[in-house]
Amino acid sequence: MKKSIYIRDIFILITLLLALSGASCFNTGKEPAPGGSLRFEQNFIGPFDTVTTLLAYCEDEASFRQLEDLVSEDLDHYHTLFDFYNNYAGVNNIKTINDEAGKTEVDADQVIIDFLEQCKWAADITDGRVNVAFGSVLSIWHRQRTEGLENPSEAKLPKRAELEQANLHTNIEKLQIDREAGTVYLQDPHMSLDVGSGAKGFACELITEHAIAAGFDSFVLSLGGNVRCVGVKADSGEKWNIGIKNPDVEAENKVLDVLSVSDMAIVTSGIYERYYTVGEIRYHHIIHPNTLMPSEFFDSVTLIAPDARVADALTTALLNMPLEEGQELVAELEDCEALWIKDGRRYKTAGYDTLLAAD
Repeated sequence: MKKSIYIRDIFILITLLLALSGASCFNTGKEPAPGGSLRFEQNFIGPFDTVTTLLAYCEDEASFRQLEDLVSEDLDHYHTLFDFYNNYAGVNNIKTINDEAGKTEVDADQVIIDFLEQCKWAADITDGRVNVAFGSVLSIWHRQRTEGLENPSEAKLPKRAELEQANLHTNIEKLQIDREAGTVYLQDPHMSLDVGSGAKGFACELITEHAIAAGFDSFVLSLGGNVRCVGVKADSGEKWNIGIKNPDVEAENKVLDVLSVSDMAIVTSGIYERYYTVGEIRYHHIIHPNTLMPSEFFDSVTLIAPDARVADALTTALLNMPLEEGQELVAELEDCEALWIKDGRRYKTAGYDTLLAAD
């Protein structure tokens, strides 16, 4: 995926570490902790075009290096599979599937098949408010946003006719998955997959499962704002404290809330970082599938769920639907809570406050 590190990711990195450390500053490396464990933290820059933070309690540095290597290798692997910008020798990834649209079935890794089946599930339960087959429309907005950022005086909106023509090629039913044969096929030669909504969370959960299977039980993984907490802090038995960013980037209070959680995922999607300006109006990157224009419902949505795959799959959809519909959706999900922000106003599910850290 394209190499640019967004301010949102860097802020989440800092907020996460400050909240976890419970201090106004932090040190990289290891810190002694009671109970025979050591506290370690590490950052990765690159895979999934983002900053990844790993914080863990391990018995010694060698154990942490094992976990670090596991996370790093998995990041590279899943980045390659989910990349829809670049091809890799000997690898069939999302870009390969897009390249072969309307031509032939593509032999796909089981991870890709599982992910795309989840994307179909997410589209179904959200009435298409999130659509992995929306790539033809999103690519137009991406191009205009890139050109507008590179040359602000010439920034312009996509032509309506071009968007409507592209939208003719976003039918997710034409994404054909054959689990038994292990293939994926795009029936429409002009359609393309955009996995920007969901891929990081899916990878985050798979990496977490791998680490748990390897024997690690006290860590936090933040993959570009997709935060997954495992267990509790081994030194104190306390839950992890995770900060949620204020979407008002000019506000003095940069953190809206601090959540106290264990064995949960926290994913926030917002409109406040990735945008460009046309005629003094900001146009962000969350595009509504009905209007083909940037969504106007909320500034940010945070979803807390037991699984990062679910959390990341649905935050974009929650940004693309009215509050009442979003509340109904979250109520149907098991053990999930959510926070919506619009113009400084807060809307939350009934159990959200129970997750807040004590002052």
